Amino acid sequence: MRVSLGRKITLMMIIIAVILTATCIFVSDMVFHDIMNDEYAITADANAATVAVTVDGDKMEKFADKVYEIYKKSDKKVDNTKTSDPVFEEYSEQFLYLMETDEYIEMREALQKIQDVSEVDCVYTLLPVPEDKTLIYLVDAAIEEDELVTPGCYDMAEESCYKYLDDLSKGFPAFITNTVEYGWMATSCAPVYNSNGEVVCFAAVDISMNEVYKTERSFLYMLAGLLVGITIVVCALSIIFVKIKIVRPINMLSEAAGQYRQKQVNDVHNEFSTLKIRTGDELEILLGSMVQMEKDIDKYIDNLTRTKAQLSTARQHADDMHELAHMDSLTGIRNRLAYDKEIDRLNSDIENGYLRFGIAMIDLNFLKRINDTYGHKCGNAAIIKLSRMICEVFKHSPVFRIGGDEFAVILKNHDFEHIEELEADFNGRISAIAADSSIPEQDKVSAALGYAVFDKETDKAADDVFRRADKKMYDNKVAMKLKLGIDPGER
Repeated sequence: MRVSLGRKITLMMIIIAVILTATCIFVSDMVFHDIMNDEYAITADANAATVAVTVDGDKMEKFADKVYEIYKKSDKKVDNTKTSDPVFEEYSEQFLYLMETDEYIEMREALQKIQDVSEVDCVYTLLPVPEDKTLIYLVDAAIEEDELVTPGCYDMAEESCYKYLDDLSKGFPAFITNTVEYGWMATSCAPVYNSNGEVVCFAAVDISMNEVYKTERSFLYMLAGLLVGITIVVCALSIIFVKIKIVRPINMLSEAAGQYRQKQVNDVHNEFSTLKIRTGDELEILLGSMVQMEKDIDKYIDNLTRTKAQLSTARQHADDMHELAHMDSLTGIRNRLAYDKEIDRLNSDIENGYLRFGIAMIDLNFLKRINDTYGHKCGNAAIIKLSRMICEVFKHSPVFRIGGDEFAVILKNHDFEHIEELEADFNGRISAIAADSSIPEQDKVSAALGYAVFDKETDKAADDVFRRADKKMYDNKVAMKLKLGIDPGER
């Protein structure tokens, strides 16, 4: 069956329009989703942090203790995924009386005020229980009773969130979910501190993203309609003046459209702008429309990509600054600030019942003699060599430089289990260096080590372990110097 050239041109223009429209819509949808997810994640984190500093940590801690006491004693624990289970109702009823207390009502009203003035859909607090991998609801600011989660109800933490339960000071960074019940939602949890600077619970916020995605869909539909409308008008005008001489330009346009869709999303498109068509009729108008549409699409995609890149750069800069703040400039290991934060985490672990850890103290011998005899450059080299040796021996533990020639190691898990072997390895290396006559005196490294493990009978905080480890290290240092016939007070 013969088909007229006008219909062929119409069909070709429709194909081109579909390809360009689909490409634009696909790229717009993909980039928009990424940017919106990043923007809402940042917003959720910021709102959660704001709620966390607004909440009264001391009051929330007292209430959390009551909820946790009931939770631990209950023999009918059922999480929120089994609300239809009769046992769940029995479990949740144990906490109902708490909702009648003045402290709960006061804290809930405070959260509702925050929710009312914030761009969030829900504000609530959670009590993380790392040993059970659970998150227990404390106070929910929901207005509707059918949306209110009672205290004591809990969710099991996802496996991907386990790492955040090991360090509660980080909270839960924002994540995006899409459920049948609530649709698109950005959720973030930030730590709430009491007056002693201890994490007592999480402040959580939910931000609905349904409206923004509806707006996105409306924009995409409008863009698709605009592109299709322009193409139909151009095709209608072109059919009137169809002649043999326009077949070649049409083929050129078709080939350009094919090249357009073969390029990557972020590539600059100039397939239509490089064509040389001077027909003086609708084909030239069509080419001009395609060139303008190509520029508009490139500009639109470039703006979206640039915005995404700026967000990524800002986050990377923040991460780099955080890393530099906790790094020792000479050795490249963690510094005193990082050590102090780790001690705070250990104290929090102690309160949560985690007692299997130890601290090893290492101190460089004769640093003053090295500096006075060979110069500070050799002294710095000795500090660097010692830090590397410590990292090699205690490769499963975080190592900190807490003073000029003082190092600390937080012992957990593998290194905690094998501390005696590691101590012997370290002392053996020090002895080997001392006995090696091929090493120049200025390059030899000598150090004393002492360690202590947490004893629940005598230790109340991590600093108690630190002091015992430091004393043991000092005793070993004195013994080493006496063995060499050196004044114990010499640095």
